[in-house]
Amino acid sequence: MKKIWILLGVGIFTLSNATFAAVNQSQIKDFSSKLETNKTKLIKNIDESKVKLKNVAKEASKFSDTSLFKAASCLGAIPAEDQNLNFDKITTTLKEEILNEYIKLDGEIKRLSFGMKESDPLIFGNSLDTFYNQNALKISKIENDYYLKTEKVKKTFLEYVENNKTLLTKLAQDLDYIEGLQKATSGATSSLETFKKEVNTRSEFLKTLEKAKTDSEASFAAELERVFNQAMVDYHPDDATQAKYLIHKDNFLKKFKSEIGQAQYYLFSAIFSYADYMDLIAKKADIEKQFYTASWTIDCNLLLTTSMNLGKYTQGADTKSEKIQKGLQLLIDATKNGKLNMKVLEEPTISYFKTTNEKLTRKLIANFKAMLDAEKPQTSTVTTGEVTNEPQSQTEQIPLPPEKVVFTQAFKKGQYHEQIKTLQTLLKNWGYYQGEINGVYSPATIEAVYKFQLKEGIITGKEKNKAGYGRFWVKTREKLNKSI
Repeated sequence: MKKIWILLGVGIFTLSNATFAAVNQSQIKDFSSKLETNKTKLIKNIDESKVKLKNVAKEASKFSDTSLFKAASCLGAIPAEDQNLNFDKITTTLKEEILNEYIKLDGEIKRLSFGMKESDPLIFGNSLDTFYNQNALKISKIENDYYLKTEKVKKTFLEYVENNKTLLTKLAQDLDYIEGLQKATSGATSSLETFKKEVNTRSEFLKTLEKAKTDSEASFAAELERVFNQAMVDYHPDDATQAKYLIHKDNFLKKFKSEIGQAQYYLFSAIFSYADYMDLIAKKADIEKQFYTASWTIDCNLLLTTSMNLGKYTQGADTKSEKIQKGLQLLIDATKNGKLNMKVLEEPTISYFKTTNEKLTRKLIANFKAMLDAEKPQTSTVTTGEVTNEPQSQTEQIPLPPEKVVFTQAFKKGQYHEQIKTLQTLLKNWGYYQGEINGVYSPATIEAVYKFQLKEGIITGKEKNKAGYGRFWVKTREKLNKSI
């Protein structure tokens, strides 16, 4: 039986060789050697190209890593597809493609070797040449395209800078301020998370306080809302007063969060200032709210129109962050080496937090009530000794705005600002606005601005992009300032 199987096997082997005799073993060896040589040469070419591209990228970085370039890119002067100057990613991707082709061809050779594939030696040899030649051309093209792209980007950038130097310089500076604030906040947050992690391996009290803080904030926010709603019922505030009330509510909540957070970390306050940390967090949130889009990119057009002094606003952020990080690192080290016994700190910290929470809630809610009461609209009038709660009915006198008023900032829908009252007054005197002079950038105010824009030729009303309709941007402000 064994002999039969051996003979059968020999027969099959002979049949295979007879059927797939187009390529012999000597040729297969040559194919394998040629493929390996071609692969080695291509990888060498790629590595050499990588060095060349690195030098080109190094030269390009002299302008692409600048704040002015970031500003130009943010404004769309440099197309996104032209900003990909990552030579390492480009060459790595091509190398992967070459190695995948190599693996595929090597598999084909092995199939020939085992008689599992039939092929014409000339045709298969040509495929190995094609493998090398096509990829060599790709490498050459990558080098050429990369160089041309960097030159194109450089030319576009320099021309844009030449024509918009003042604008770009201011924008670049503001972008640096924002980036610096983001970096400072990120560093402080990272250090605090590391400290928490270190403490949490030894005690649960920070986790307990974190939950208590979250619950306290939610409870306080609910009480603020209740008091606010009651004021709406009792005082019937006008739009301007209501806008002020909302600002107060937001500020009181911020104050509570800051102070209750300090209570959470009060035992470490000599080394770690939670107030400084919250200041960084609040400023970062403020910047993001004002200048970031829904996709978390900076709206540079909006940044250009702001009158906000970002330099002054973010001043000292890096110093605060550095101090916070140093203090937290001391605490981390003390926790690791056992100089801080977290178990001992649990009871006094939790007790202090509870007491502070109760006192702080009572105090701030009382102050909030008093502030709302102090700023309630004065609607009562005296007639023949009688007091009535009805608003005084009279012909509205529209006050003239200051003679030298200058509008310097844009307004967002729903925003309250004293200067919006002046804007509304002007628009009302010119017949564009019919609403209340309340300082709120309301839909009615936006509509009036839109009418002004149409009348003055700032817009035609037929633009495809209607984002500027009623927006109080640079051209609108300039025209309005000249019209006063």
